[in-house]
This record gives sequence, structure tokens and C-alpha cells, in this order.
Amino acid sequence: MRRLFLAVLSMGCILLNGLAFSAEEVVSLPDIIVQGEFEEADFVGPMFTETNTKTKITENGMNVLGTGSTMSVQKTINLMPSVNQQSVDPFGLGDISNYHESFRFRGVEATGGGNPASPVNVENIPISGRPGGGANIYDMENFKSVSIYKGGLPADKSFGLTSIGGKIDMEVKRPSEEFSFDLKQAFGSYDARRSFLRLDTGLLPSDTAGFLSYSNTNVDKWKGEGHSGRNNTMAGLTQRIGNNIEIEAFSIYNNAKVNTYRPLSYKQVSSLDKTYNLDYVNDKKDYFYYDYNKNDFVDFNFFLNAKYNISNDAKINVKPFYWNDHGYYSETITMKNGQNRIRRWDTDHDIVGVLAEYTQKIRLFDYTIGYFYLEQEKPGPPTSWKLYKLDSGELVFDKWQILSNSSKHRQHAPIVSGKYSCGRLTLEGGVKYLRYSMPDITTYDATGIPDVSYEEALNLTTSIESKASAASKDFDEILPNFGLNYKLKDSLSCYFSYGRNFGMSVALYPYYISQKSEFYKQGITLQDLWNKQELEIADNFDIGLRYISEKLYVVPTIYYARHKNKAATYYDDSLGVSFPASIFDAEGYGFELEAGAVPAKNLSLYASFSYNRFYFSQNIYNQAGSVVSIDGNQVPDAPEFLAKALLSYRIGSLSLSPILRYTSSRYGDILQTEKVDDALIVDFDITYTTSIPKINIRELDVSLSFYNLMDKEYISIINTSDYQTLGSTYQTGAPFTVFLSAAVHF
Repeated sequence: MRRLFLAVLSMGCILLNGLAFSAEEVVSLPDIIVQGEFEEADFVGPMFTETNTKTKITENGMNVLGTGSTMSVQKTINLMPSVNQQSVDPFGLGDISNYHESFRFRGVEATGGGNPASPVNVENIPISGRPGGGANIYDMENFKSVSIYKGGLPADKSFGLTSIGGKIDMEVKRPSEEFSFDLKQAFGSYDARRSFLRLDTGLLPSDTAGFLSYSNTNVDKWKGEGHSGRNNTMAGLTQRIGNNIEIEAFSIYNNAKVNTYRPLSYKQVSSLDKTYNLDYVNDKKDYFYYDYNKNDFVDFNFFLNAKYNISNDAKINVKPFYWNDHGYYSETITMKNGQNRIRRWDTDHDIVGVLAEYTQKIRLFDYTIGYFYLEQEKPGPPTSWKLYKLDSGELVFDKWQILSNSSKHRQHAPIVSGKYSCGRLTLEGGVKYLRYSMPDITTYDATGIPDVSYEEALNLTTSIESKASAASKDFDEILPNFGLNYKLKDSLSCYFSYGRNFGMSVALYPYYISQKSEFYKQGITLQDLWNKQELEIADNFDIGLRYISEKLYVVPTIYYARHKNKAATYYDDSLGVSFPASIFDAEGYGFELEAGAVPAKNLSLYASFSYNRFYFSQNIYNQAGSVVSIDGNQVPDAPEFLAKALLSYRIGSLSLSPILRYTSSRYGDILQTEKVDDALIVDFDITYTTSIPKINIRELDVSLSFYNLMDKEYISIINTSDYQTLGSTYQTGAPFTVFLSAAVHF
């Protein structure tokens, strides 16, 4: 393994053929590394925020990652250091673990585990949520960049219901000022096909510009029966009013239907050569029939950015937003008594909110004063679970497992942030006051209620289960951040940053309902446990160097994090139940190295390496006083070592780009009895780029992409939680896959 690390790191670094790293307010390399030496910009240099651990991937970077990344935010970032992102299928449509996006920052679950939110923002606002279909509603061709924040987040960059593991923020690709038309067509293994088109109106005489895009995706599962289909539309409109006002409006519609892959037990994956292709069956009389296991969601959002330039140095931005998601999960579950059932979880929920900011520059000082409000409707926790049993191949309604109603998640957050630069020194800081109201929950006795809609079922209820209900709870927290950057010389700087992140899990409720008879026997109500919940708080410290020259950049970072009130699923064998509790302490530390180079003409390199430790810093005691010894154990699904590399070599109009991704061994449980082997995955991309002026083709890209070139059998996603002593399940990674795509820009 040491030889592998040396081999990967010796590649130096990687290009992204523009897997460009950047940030608006910072230092940057010129597009052409050495003036006059290169005829084309082979390498777009990095830009890093001066005082935070943030990396931005530009549009060129997203393009080089291939066909699979064009619908998946998660796959777009998987070459970054300390980002553990695994895929069940090449398109990323099935990359969901416990109803959330499956990836980790520095070993930390990006959603905090059971948080009713997404770690992905657009234009700094949360225009989608979880659970539901909000994970894959973006066509990446419509976005100019993707920024990844790790460690402590700035007060003005961490909006939403969670920031515990970091944030992803995407920038919309605005309408072009010239009329243009983009068309992309891809075909691949397992009858995969994807069409994308976008039309830009150009800037009209009325100072109006707009775009409209549409994509259609269909792909068969690579094992078992079933397929995934997705239709997506996005529209954007910008309007200038005089010299000081600009209105920008954007909207996304997405409809996705996905047949999921069957999760495997640890016993099954222990013989992976025999179970790698095990999946759901094609027999309606079997509970594991493939079409009983699927997701179907429709998502719609709308967000506005109203800008008013008071002067050259002062402006006001107001960003109202709205998101709706409705659909269902259908899945095979095994009850505690060993019986199988088909569970249907219907969702229909909204997010509405606004971000208002006033920014001003006074000589060397920039500051922002703002206010954020968010209101999110249930589910999260779930409000509607229906169980079905089989009778001669037909689904027969059994009962309501959950029928409840709740108020909304509400969040108020005024913020102040500022930045001061003087000579070689830059100081940056801010503070956000968070007021978060967790919803109340009213659980109904659903005995005898038939298989009707959720709304009809609520009208038929006659009694409330008071022991399984809970009142709302409010939280107040101060979330500060501070950072400094000092230029030792033009090419070398050092930085330090501190920031406090937060998260809130609502996973307690479904755990309680699923085991309520055991809790009732012990005299434990939902309110008893609900009252003990706290916000998870993480204090993050980063220190690092940045060396940036014309042909080379090297960015090493050391970090430390301390988590308080960590939410973790706790199995109490004295009670015979498992439930989440936010009472644990955890710590994390590690090292990250990011580097890029242009060692020769037409050759670009990029590499990242990370060592991540994230562990509970205490043992756990159950109700009977017995010790569960976990102090110092790495949390599940958190590899300690990650190494990624990409090389791009250009021969005329042809680019050859091998990609390597190494993940060290990891565990599926906190007791570290379920070990998953390490894996090295190799991808390869060949792209031909040209233009045909005679027929107005500004750019033509033809790519042949190979995923998992060595056809490695490996475990991708682990369905688990940070503190899991039993019950983890596993997903296999996609085998060798080929895509051929052509993109035309008129």
C-alpha cells in the first residue's frame, strides 16, 4: 500500500484539463501558464479563498470529469481531498444512503446523519431538501462552478438546516450575451442514453437575456432488473433596469424514477466474488421483487436574485426561494419479528425562505450585514409509512406504520461578516446568530384506517398517541468564524481559520415508532427522548500553506475538529432497542495535500491526498451500566486514507486523461468487526475537441469515457450511521462501463 501511495503522489498532481480550482476574491494563476509558450490554455490555475478551506471547480473541470458527472453534484467533487464519494451506478442516480446523499467530508457525514436537509446550496441558498428527490435535480451543464467548503464555514456561506460536515455551493451559468445553442448526446453500457440541449437567447434590446434547457436520461441497471429515467428542465432570465437594478430568476423542474439496487449484508459481501451481482429478483410473489423497490419523485424550485447597486461600493441583494418535492419511496424491509413487508413512504413538502444582504466596501474594509429565514415542511422526520404484504403476487395493504402530523422547521439567522486587507495581511471573520425551531410531532392511532391518501387518513383519525408525540423545541446558538492569511512572498502564503458548524438530527422519531412497544414497556415516551436532543456543534481549526507559481501549486493543510452533542444511533441491549441520541463527543484531525503542475508542454497533472481521523472520544454506557468500548474507533464508512490523481496529455486536438481513485479500508460498524477492503479504481477519458466555422459550430467535443477500467469488484456505499453496532448494509460499485458522448456548441 505504501508503494501505491508513492506511485500516486509521484504523479505530482493533476489537471483537470481545467478541473480548475478558484474563488472570486483571491489570488489566481493566469489561464496561460507561461505567456507565449502555450498556444492554448492547457491548465486553468487554482484560486483559493484567502482564509478558508474552500476549493472551486470551474466549468472546464466539470467537463473533464466525464458523462457521469453531468447529473451528479457528488460525482463532480470526488477528486477533492478528504471527500469520500462512492457510486452505485455510473450516472450517480442511485447514490443514496439512508435517504441522503452518500458522501463524507473529512470522515463526517455531510448531512450530519438524519438531518432533514441537503448539504448542497445554489447561489448560497438551500433550494432543495431531504428526504425526497432533491439529490439529483441539477444538470451540471447549467452551472458555472461548484465550490466545496470544508472545516469551519464563513457566517455568510453556511445557510440551511445543517453545516456540520461542510457545504457545497453552486453558481448558475448565466444566460449568454450572444445567441447560442448547445446539444449533447451520450450513449453507453447497459442501454444508457442521455440527451441535453440548451438555448440562450442572447442579450435582447430590452436588456433581457434568458436560457432554457432540457435533458432526458435513461439507463438500465447494471445488475438485476429495472432501470432509471429522468427528465429535467431549467430556465433562467435576467433583466437589467437602468444602471443600478438587475433581476435574475431561475427555475428547475425534475422528474426521476429509479429502480434501486439491493443492499447486501456483511455476510454476503464477505464473499464478494459470489454475491457481487446479487440483486432483486423478477418474481412478483417474492418480497424482493425489483419493482417493489423504487423511488419516484417530482421536484420544482424557483429562486430569485434582486440586486440594487446603491453605489460602486455598496449594494443590496435579496434572494427569495421556494422548493417543492412530492413522490414516494417503495422498499422491502424486514420487521423486528423477522417478517418482510413492502413499505411505501409518501412525501410532499415545501421549503420557502429568503436571504437579504447589504454589502459595502470602505477603503480596505468590506463588510456584509444580512438576515436569513427558512421554513421547511415535513417529512423529515417521516409522517407517512404504509406497509403492504404479498398475496399471490399482489400487494395487499397491511397497516399504517406511521401516521403523524407536525409543524414546520423554522430558522432565523442574522449575520455580520467582514474582511480587512492591509499589505500582506488579510483578516476575515463573522458571526451568525441561529434560532432554530424543531417541529412538534402529533402521532395518530391509525388502527383500522384503510389504504387511502395521507390527507384522507388524517381526516379519518379519531385519537392521538400521546406517548409517541412531542412538542416543538427551540435552539439558540452563536456561530462565529475567523481567519487570517499572510503572504510570506508573492508565491507563498500561510493561513489559519476557525469556524463553528452545526447540525440537527430528527432520526429519533422513526426509530421510536418502529420500536414503540418496547419503549412503552420501559415507560419511555417520545417526549422524554425529544427533550434530550441538542444541536450538534463542531469547532473546526485549519492551518495551511499555499505555494502558487506559474507552473506549480502545492497546498498542504492540517486540521482539527471537536464535536459536541454528536448525534449517533445507540443500541441499548438492556432495553432491546436502538435509537439516536445527541449526547456524544467526537474528535477529528488530519492532513490534506492538493497539488497541480504543468511539467511539460501539453501535459498537466493533478493529485490529492488526505489522511482523515474521525472518532468518538468516549465510551458508551447503556441503561444497565455496561460499557460499549468505542473510544478512539474510527466511525463507519470513513476511510483513513484517500488518494486521487488525474493526468491529461494533449496531442493536437486529442486529450488523453487517466484518473485514479484510491480508498483505504473502512468499517461498517463502530465496533470495527465489519471490515471493507481498500480499492483502487481506474477511469480513462479520451476527448477530441475542434471547431467547424463553416457551419457555425464554435466547439465540438467527442469523448470516449471508460469507468472502472480494470473491472474491479468493490464495495461502494455503506448504509450506516456513525454509531452503528448492527444492521449495516452494503452496495457494490459499478463494473466496467463505457460512454460515448458528443457535445456541440453553436
